[in-house]
Amino acid sequence: MENVTKRFGKVVANNAINLELHEGEILSLLGENGSGKTTLMNMLSGIYRPDEGELRRTLASLLRQSCRDFELVVADDGSDEDFFPLTRKILAENGFTGAKFAKLTPNGGTVKNVLNGAKQAAGKWVFTVSSWDYLYDADTVAWLLEVLRRDAPRVAFGRLACYADRNGAPIRRPGDAPFDRTPYRPGAYDARTAKRNMLLYDDGISGAGLVYERELLVQALEKMAGRVLLAEDFAARLFAVENIPMVGYDRCIAWYEVGTGVSTNEGARARMLRDWRAMLTLLRELYPKDRTVRLAYEYYFNDRHKSRLVRGLVGRLIVPQNAPFKKAQHAWQPPVNGDTAELHQIYELAERQPL
Repeated sequence: MENVTKRFGKVVANNAINLELHEGEILSLLGENGSGKTTLMNMLSGIYRPDEGELRRTLASLLRQSCRDFELVVADDGSDEDFFPLTRKILAENGFTGAKFAKLTPNGGTVKNVLNGAKQAAGKWVFTVSSWDYLYDADTVAWLLEVLRRDAPRVAFGRLACYADRNGAPIRRPGDAPFDRTPYRPGAYDARTAKRNMLLYDDGISGAGLVYERELLVQALEKMAGRVLLAEDFAARLFAVENIPMVGYDRCIAWYEVGTGVSTNEGARARMLRDWRAMLTLLRELYPKDRTVRLAYEYYFNDRHKSRLVRGLVGRLIVPQNAPFKKAQHAWQPPVNGDTAELHQIYELAERQPL
């Protein structure tokens, strides 16, 4: 664990802590009441997440890009602590000027935060990168710009390299999304299958790897804001209903942290289901005659039926669990993507950034 800081409002509980532990070693931690012992233990156990380490790593993944032909908008969703001064300092010391800063107060959720940031941008495309997520390698932006300028997709996505952070040490993990990438092949978008997969089989595209045409994203998030709280990538499901082509590329473009984020931690399932039901309600209002939308609504609101028999019949008729897609989806073993050396380079560069 290196340079770990944890704040609660204006109170700095742990400030730039460095700690090294070895297997079999017993260490005693002594200190007065209120000195930060419990906070440090909670960070070691994963109950709390440090504040500044992940920010420096996310910024490091941007600063190492071989191509800097991009606009940076830093959007803060109502954090208690003001991270903008540290961000400005890191950017300035690395020769990066012209970044825009947008703070949402009070906290309004990821959808409103991304919308607020996207409205501040001026470029044609938007690629969102959250804290704990990083651009995959030093050529990610250069590759993206080449592909976007060549193919001009309205929505595109790449592969994810998943990892978990264990007390400051990154470990690769299996994971990628979606399971079925065949509907999104360049030049051969299958709108019917993409809509079915997203709405009925919940085979969505992760926001960590999505690139959007900015105006298209803003229009979608304006419809979703106030209804969907966290899942900004549900915009892709709206695009599927609206028959807007989405293109998938076979290249890693982001490191995606799994295990502690709002979409992958223990409470994620309940939050995502709540957001998905809100999204389906919106889709049914916007497209009441769309058959796939109606079926998805019936399936994911199936628990409103009092009869267990009715619930069972509705579920089995709409999405048979023995269907070839569902059987393959359940049996799928996600790949372990990415070169760990790239991840370590991000960590090493972040450690050299100012505190």
